[in-house]
Amino acid sequence: MGEQEGDGRPRPTSSGGVSPAPPPVGRRSSRTKYGVLALALIVFAGAAVIVASGSNPSRVAGSGVDVHHLPAGPASPSLSAAQGWLNSPPLTATDLRGKVVVYDFWTYSCVNCVRTIPHLAAFYDRYGPDGLVVIGIHSPEFQFEQDRTNVTQAVQRLKVPYPVALDPSMAIWNAFGAQYWPESWVADRTGHLRYMDIGEGNYTQTEDVVRALLGVPAHSPRASAVGAGALGSPPTTKQNITNETYLGLEKGVETAQPGTTSYPDVAPTLPNGAAALVGSWTATQQQVQAAAPGASIVLGYQARSANLVLATGTGAPIQVEVQLDGRPLPPADRTSETHVDGQGNTFVAVGAPDLYQLVLSPGIEGHTLRLTAEQPGLQAYAFTFGA
Repeated sequence: MGEQEGDGRPRPTSSGGVSPAPPPVGRRSSRTKYGVLALALIVFAGAAVIVASGSNPSRVAGSGVDVHHLPAGPASPSLSAAQGWLNSPPLTATDLRGKVVVYDFWTYSCVNCVRTIPHLAAFYDRYGPDGLVVIGIHSPEFQFEQDRTNVTQAVQRLKVPYPVALDPSMAIWNAFGAQYWPESWVADRTGHLRYMDIGEGNYTQTEDVVRALLGVPAHSPRASAVGAGALGSPPTTKQNITNETYLGLEKGVETAQPGTTSYPDVAPTLPNGAAALVGSWTATQQQVQAAAPGASIVLGYQARSANLVLATGTGAPIQVEVQLDGRPLPPADRTSETHVDGQGNTFVAVGAPDLYQLVLSPGIEGHTLRLTAEQPGLQAYAFTFGA
């Protein structure tokens, strides 16, 4: 996952130059061997190729790229390490010869990636006849995202129309030196990388790059416009949206302890970004698991939408009560996943490991969210937010 997600920082621009922009809206990996130890992002700045080692990836960005004079980078790495394909037979260098290819690194529980899919689908639909191929490279962050069945179900549910290469061992990710979810690379018809973009946004410039590499006439229609989806929009600088909040030991709640611990209750209102465990929880590197009925997670946040990556230890569904500021979710803040019982209490039913939308408010608001597992076995990974 990443340093920032839905954190109110500007969307990244493409890697056509070097800019002092803050980090991009997207998840940053710390699991790949290229992670925080040594960045290897290739930057096509002017006629130069810059290899940044130990640099801030937020500075590997720039606006105003001259899409008609993109410097040529190295040849695209092979996709032969893919451990399966969805929506397509395996694609080889021969299959891609003469095509413009968008390689999009994603993982299905990442809200940034999910919000990007409709834009890539629009490119695929519009420019496929002109020679564009979009390939989603599913490089998982969490262990459950390595499972082919889980990914297949997610691709179907999210209506991903383009080919998806399965990269559970992160071999393709490492070959590209990828750092973020999502991260896109564009190769020209000769197979050379010409452009790279980190995180959400910047779709107009990416489309301009695709059109230039395809040789599409300037007067030719553009891809269909994509509106804001149910998961909210990427944040802007001034919105002060809560940062992505991890729960596992690797980079999560500060009070979490290894093994099983009983945590005391907390104040009914928490400040923005503060998270706490209440009741009995078992903490591991990637997630926390409810060890008894009634175990709760409490979070202070500011956003329009609040989401949480959830699963169950056995795969059997678990009801999770959702409260906002100590009360059931008001109708205006409920989502398509909200269930209401006869007493007016609000719940989400957690089954398959996935990103669950907990709250969708009319606007950006500050609240304290409390989630309570009715049974042990609930697994919680990371909160994400939208504007």
